[in-house]
Amino acid sequence: MSMRFLLFTLYAPMGSFGEIATGELRMSAVRPARSAVMGLVAAALGIRRPDEGRHQALQRGLWCAVQTDAGGQALTDYHTAQAPSARKGVVYHSRREELAASSLNTVISRREWRTDSFFTVALWRRGEGGPSLEDVARSLRRPAFQPYCGRKSGPLGLPTNPEVIEADNLMEALAARQRSPVEEGILRRLRPEGDDVEIAFDADAIGVPDVEGRIERRRDVIESRQRWQFSNRQERIATVRHG
Repeated sequence: MSMRFLLFTLYAPMGSFGEIATGELRMSAVRPARSAVMGLVAAALGIRRPDEGRHQALQRGLWCAVQTDAGGQALTDYHTAQAPSARKGVVYHSRREELAASSLNTVISRREWRTDSFFTVALWRRGEGGPSLEDVARSLRRPAFQPYCGRKSGPLGLPTNPEVIEADNLMEALAARQRSPVEEGILRRLRPEGDDVEIAFDADAIGVPDVEGRIERRRDVIESRQRWQFSNRQERIATVRHG
């Protein structure tokens, strides 16, 4: 029985897919986390951070897969930021107010980016509730809030070009993806023809053929978007021949 999948492009000249980070070193994963994909979709739909109910409906309503069409290269920058010391009863309402404080502390970090990374994201129905695939596609074409690739300073380099495809399973849907001429041109530059590609997906997802692959654990299931809390997920990564 055929299923319906929503596929869209995620490409940026510079992007970052955050790992658990403390202290000075802020590394990037090699592909977007499930929480990053859901966050981008939530922004397109206009879901604000405090609206926990809609975030949870989105989380429960969709399976997610990410195909790495081109992994890009790692780039690390040296980053400094100033912030005032925390003071009881004092709330800063803008960056201008923070910088006008009498005491500023400098925070130093090294932040990793991925340059010229190109991904195809697939979403398909997981349960009741949440937006339809058509609603998500319309919002990706005309997003309510500006989408970006992991960090606000990493804007997307191409439109997401969402497409709803009917197929028997995830792999067939990805193979049927119709990319734009601009997308094809960028991929020819970034990836030699015939290279293998990795597809990472929810390990317990339905609609995926029985393929070999390793299992990884990622802490990217949204528990609370407002409090920035996440739980663990099993992710299967399969390698397929492309081209």
